[in-house]
Amino acid sequence: MSNIVARAGHRDITPRDRPVRLAGYPGRTNPCSDILDPIEVGAVLFEGPGRRILLLSFDLLQVGSELQDLIVSKLEKRGFVRDEIVLQASHTHSAPATDKACAPLGIPDERFVAELADAVDDLIGQLQGQEPVPVVFEISEGWLRHSINRRRYWPFPTIGRMHGFNLTSIAFSPNPKGPKNELATVLLVRDTRDDRPIAMVWHYTCHPTAVVPTDAISADFPGKVRERLRRRLGAIPCLFLTGFCGNIRPHIVPSPRPVALRERFQRLVRIVFFGNLFPSVSLEDWRRWSDSLASELDAIAQQSATRKFSPRELRIGSASVPLSKFFRGTAPPKPLCVQVIGFDDALEIVAISAEPSVEWEAAIGEAVPKPPECIRLYAGYLGSLCGYLPTKAQIPEGGYEVEGFQSLFGFAGQFDAGQIGPAVLSCVRRAFQAARIGLHRAE
Repeated sequence: MSNIVARAGHRDITPRDRPVRLAGYPGRTNPCSDILDPIEVGAVLFEGPGRRILLLSFDLLQVGSELQDLIVSKLEKRGFVRDEIVLQASHTHSAPATDKACAPLGIPDERFVAELADAVDDLIGQLQGQEPVPVVFEISEGWLRHSINRRRYWPFPTIGRMHGFNLTSIAFSPNPKGPKNELATVLLVRDTRDDRPIAMVWHYTCHPTAVVPTDAISADFPGKVRERLRRRLGAIPCLFLTGFCGNIRPHIVPSPRPVALRERFQRLVRIVFFGNLFPSVSLEDWRRWSDSLASELDAIAQQSATRKFSPRELRIGSASVPLSKFFRGTAPPKPLCVQVIGFDDALEIVAISAEPSVEWEAAIGEAVPKPPECIRLYAGYLGSLCGYLPTKAQIPEGGYEVEGFQSLFGFAGQFDAGQIGPAVLSCVRRAFQAARIGLHRAE
């Protein structure tokens, strides 16, 4: 019999009574009331001997400091401690803004933030009223083909609003040869008594910036996947963990269409001045790409499980590091935070409050090797997101993930290439150590 029990639920958080400012694109300044598909918060409460983990996933660009503080304050009154609460955002660019530190990307509606915190509090109250059920984990893995690296060396002069004039640059451009991670992982949580699914957690490494049009509320591709899976599994919570996709975005190939001479000339001018940018995509392109992703993810979820086990051991640990340890200049007043979740030595989740480049997966894996046979998921967009997290090698190269993002996230300065690796990896090690220490205390 499993020593771990779980309760799960979800809540629609779509604002329907008034327009709100969306977060993600600085040029999108008008409040929005159009809804393409609903946005949600999903929650799973795992409980074991002396330990528990409350995992929440929001269809938001980021949770942000204000919303995080409101939620933690309310849940502490329900008996939770801060380190038991894991707040993840899907990073959809089509949801209401929630973080004042990133106001250039979207000014938060304080009423929406307060109502969302109340909705989470009510949802967790309902979870606490449920009967906890013993659970078995079914983990399936498979490869998708829907993302692409977006950092590409451009050997010609460019000029841009954020970068000025450069003889050469790292362009925001498709890079088929760049690193990415196409492995998708699906965790189905089942009631051991009747094999009924009570929740699903899935993981993929790709920016949710695919939906068309961009001026409407949408969960982006995580919403498409959720809709597809619920046709088969019922209306269970479907939590999405966004991988280290700071430099990874959707790979959508537009359908062939006639291109007018004027449009060809405009594209040539854009390439000359800005580099080989991503092509514009249509509504049909988005539908084709997202339907394909949802279908292939559903097929992965139905295949034979890579791992199936009833977890007996639950661990969670947290650590943080000041941004000043690896950034020189002005930065938002928040630390870089890491939370580590473990179930036996079979499944680990490493969550970071940043937008890490995909290369950080290998760096952390080398610094803290995973146990044999363990499946480890790397997730960005934890809690109060601080900004992008480039690697040591990327810092001298520049590009959006190093310099271009800064004014949008409250940064002004330079990353320290010599300190960023040691500072971040030390923080990750301390989070793993805290998880192990907490487990021993619980035992």
